Amino acid sequence: MKISQLLVLVCLFLFCSCRVSHQYSKFDFNNGPNPCINAFKDRVFLSILTEAYKGTDALKEISKKDVGNPYDGIYSPELFKKIDSIGHDFFKKIPPPELCECGKGQNYFMAQALHFYASRELDSVAKIELKNFSINCFKK
Repeated sequence: MKISQLLVLVCLFLFCSCRVSHQYSKFDFNNGPNPCINAFKDRVFLSILTEAYKGTDALKEISKKDVGNPYDGIYSPELFKKIDSIGHDFFKKIPPPELCECGKGQNYFMAQALHFYASRELDSVAKIELKNFSINCFKK
């Protein structure tokens, strides 16, 4: 009987160890829990890239296929100016690359923009600015 109990314990242990311990939520193509925050951050990201690729055809080529953020619930010319200034200011602060022998004018622009996009700092800035412009898109 002890061998059968041991066998049952081993089987239970193996069964439990095979179980997936991480449950990832599925990506929401409809802009997630707060589309206003995402729209704000998307515009900052594009503002950074606009500065980074100024004088090239890169964004012109991208705009042939990409229409940007489909959520326009934060439309405000004044807010757009503020968002663009946040992106431009961030671009100016991007340090020179340290890990590559890049050519003149080359940098990790897209990577830095993506890191800023994903940062809690930009989430906080977006919340503050949306409240400052009386854009009410926060879930209660």
